[in-house]
Amino acid sequence: MKMMQQMMGEGFSPMEMCRQMTQAVMRASETAAYATPELRGLFDSWLQEVEHEALSVIGETGETGVAQLAERLKISFESAAFLLCKLAQNGKIDIVARVKPQ
Repeated sequence: MKMMQQMMGEGFSPMEMCRQMTQAVMRASETAAYATPELRGLFDSWLQEVEHEALSVIGETGETGVAQLAERLKISFESAAFLLCKLAQNGKIDIVARVKPQ
């Protein structure tokens, strides 16, 4: 545990990281407020479908990492990280942080 704190910084919180990522995406979506309601609705629908696919992948394997989810869904690592954080923030999954082997 001490080593993980040193690697990630004292007081590292996966949920805080998720909250910050979600807020950043929300701010970005606010800047896109000029989009029509139709486009926003289409994006929301698409995002819900991708979230459902992510939950299916996690349900099949019992657990997954960001890279594995990105590969399965054919999306970027960053998009997969966002999805996992959003699902965790909505109470649909738990996130476990581990130090990567070197």
